[in-house]
Amino acid sequence: MRRSLLIFVLFSASFLSVKSQEMGQGILRNIALGISGGANDSVSTSYLNMGIFGNINNLSGFQFGGLTSTVHDKASGYNFAGLVALTGHDINGLQMAGIANGVGTDVNGMQLCALANITRMAVNGVQLSGMVNVGAGNVRGFQMSGVANVSGHLQGLQISGFSNMAVERFSGVQLCGIANIAVRMNGGVQIAGAMNICASKTRGWQFAAYNYADTLNGSQLGLINICVHHQHGVQVGLINYSRDTVAHKIGLVNVNPKTRIQMMVYGGTSTKINVAARFRNRSTYNIIGFGTHYMGLDKRFSGSLFYRIGQYFNLDRHWSISGDLGYYHIETFAENSSAAPERLYSLQGRLNADYQMNRHSGIFLSLGYGSTRYYNHARLYKNKLLMELGLTLF
Repeated sequence: MRRSLLIFVLFSASFLSVKSQEMGQGILRNIALGISGGANDSVSTSYLNMGIFGNINNLSGFQFGGLTSTVHDKASGYNFAGLVALTGHDINGLQMAGIANGVGTDVNGMQLCALANITRMAVNGVQLSGMVNVGAGNVRGFQMSGVANVSGHLQGLQISGFSNMAVERFSGVQLCGIANIAVRMNGGVQIAGAMNICASKTRGWQFAAYNYADTLNGSQLGLINICVHHQHGVQVGLINYSRDTVAHKIGLVNVNPKTRIQMMVYGGTSTKINVAARFRNRSTYNIIGFGTHYMGLDKRFSGSLFYRIGQYFNLDRHWSISGDLGYYHIETFAENSSAAPERLYSLQGRLNADYQMNRHSGIFLSLGYGSTRYYNHARLYKNKLLMELGLTLF
């Protein structure tokens, strides 16, 4: 009985609103169950539209659909739905749904939902979603999502849990947990937990474990920084690479097309067997490598990881001399004690003489001194003279 009465009241209100339109009094309210079909059957313009399936041509006010809310043309006001809210053309105001929002042209205002906001053209305002935001045209404002944001030309801020993408120009800030991608950065900042990529000219800053830019007119800060051309700015990281030689680099390993990369195999009085890579630039070099049996050949296995930085001078076509300083991290793989510490560190300096036998191989001799200490209190473990002899390849 109550259900029948409710249906009768709703149908009566809908009938009265349609009759008032026919009498030329305008439409003030339209409360309907959403039985109407396409645009031709739906109400032309409404100030208040509520029902299970909201379906009108134009909105100038408030619309709520228990399941869906549809505006076929333009909406000015509030477009709410329990599941999905759709607007065929522009929306000027707020669109909010439990699952997804969709707009055929521009959003001037805000979209808010749990799953996805999708706008076929421009967004001038804010998109907030639990999963994905898409603004296929220009986005001037703010996108925030749990998974990903996508925009055409971005002028503003993107924040997401996993990735942000600007498929055209980008100026502003991209901040995410995994990856930021932009075709062109025109004054902006990319900050990511894993990587930043800009496919063409990059004017701005990149902060991530891995940074890539085609033409960098700015700065990169990360573990690995790569750019094709570097006009202005600096690369700061563990490994820095550019295809030109004008880039300013600050890092453990700096590589450009003129960098000579050599393999070193040698024996010595510190770690007995060593393999390393040497990166020679115009007058400086870096060495990264590892060695075994630091504690002695008669002991159980021990080893070290090391990094050295130095400068060299060519005497003639075959001979060169150099000097470097190095840091060694030493693992003894023993139970920690005063007699046999589990790990140590060593600061070492060397003077080296290289003889290049032919284009791909050479021989070198190193003499130096090392001071090895405990990590926990920096007390001296031992001082030792160093001598090494080995081959360079490539």
